[in-house]
Amino acid sequence: MKRIILLVSFAGLLLAACSPEYIPTPPTLAAANPPAAADTHIPLPTNLPPQTGLPLTTPPPAGLNPAQQAAVTSLAATLNLSADQIKVLSTQAVIWPDGCLGVQRSGTVCTTQQVPGFVIMLQANGRQYELNTNRDGSEVIPSGGIQASGPAQEAVKKYLASALGMDASQITVLSDTAVEWPDSCLGVAQAGIMCAMVVMPGHLILLRTDTSEYAFHTNEDGSEIRPASLALTWQRNGGLAGFCDSLTVYLSGEVSASNCKAGERTGRLSAPELTQLEQWLMQLHQADLDASDPAGVTDRMTRRLVLFGNGDAQPSEAEQQALLSWAQDLYQRLYK
Repeated sequence: MKRIILLVSFAGLLLAACSPEYIPTPPTLAAANPPAAADTHIPLPTNLPPQTGLPLTTPPPAGLNPAQQAAVTSLAATLNLSADQIKVLSTQAVIWPDGCLGVQRSGTVCTTQQVPGFVIMLQANGRQYELNTNRDGSEVIPSGGIQASGPAQEAVKKYLASALGMDASQITVLSDTAVEWPDSCLGVAQAGIMCAMVVMPGHLILLRTDTSEYAFHTNEDGSEIRPASLALTWQRNGGLAGFCDSLTVYLSGEVSASNCKAGERTGRLSAPELTQLEQWLMQLHQADLDASDPAGVTDRMTRRLVLFGNGDAQPSEAEQQALLSWAQDLYQRLYK
């Protein structure tokens, strides 16, 4: 799942320089089956201390990444359950704005350094629990919960419904957390948008459709909305032509691109492009593809792509080439 305060998007890191260093965002390992409608989202108290290195009476299920294992361990200790009684529903890769993983707690001073991590939704005894972690799971902090419906929630539901071509009644609000964004871009830097460094009250809202979950940053009344769920990132640098290109694609179809010579561009996926991307995300597991020239090659060109897939299959060689070609074609379309 995905949640809590200040998901400062990975796109902001990619676009921060003309030829940025490639730092892949943590993988998203998504949920198996979504919970039944009767399940209730129950936030844990946010005044609990961060959990680190808790002992396990039973090990967490195999196949979980370290952050997921740590979240399961933390919740098991909090609820006095065995780890095998807890199910991971979803995990979303995020960049937290501070060392408190976006959760302000009384008496705690937060470092201002950004921290890669995850929003993890767990299920135990028919209830859902949301936890924030850093990348390796050495820090686990319970997040807030859903607020009463308000204008920001309604605005985000309409925004996503329009982007996906569906009715807003088919979209469920999973969580809504009141936050203070550090800038006028609501903590999500996008190509071509200048951000004023002013504190903006707003919301971090997580939505669910039948097939996916989406995170958005908004201002207080929902008149400003920024996507925050990464689907794919692509970068190309070097070579004889001196490439310096980057591309970020959000799950809801927004696209942000950067070129240190031609500037920044934004756009949206076409219907066929969005359909193809959704198919890959549903079928394929998280993939980090490196199509760079071998080390030592003169005028070496690097090409890297990260797909934040929710499926079980690893991409075949043909699918890897298709992904790289798809991203490059999308980039070239934006710079026509």
